[in-house]
Amino acid sequence: MQITAPAPLSCASEHAFELVLARSQLRLRVAPGESMADVLQLAGIAIDTLCEQGVCGTCVTRWLDGAPEHRDSCLSAEERRTHVAVCCARSHGPALTLDL
Repeated sequence: MQITAPAPLSCASEHAFELVLARSQLRLRVAPGESMADVLQLAGIAIDTLCEQGVCGTCVTRWLDGAPEHRDSCLSAEERRTHVAVCCARSHGPALTLDL
């Protein structure tokens, strides 16, 4: 059995949002079509990634505030209450705060 990531939503439905890093107090803009993992790495924040499709769980990070739009297939419903796969998730609202 092969495990695959859910089909990504159209980029047309994506909007930019602010990624707030609680511990480092950085604020980063995530544009449509960009992943949180890419934005974090460009800002010098080390995030491990492997599949970059939300399958492996390598990039799973704790979120603190906001409303993540989960697009992964690795987290359970319970895990999604506190964690997000930053390689593929987006934010439903204007900002998402991570425990980084």
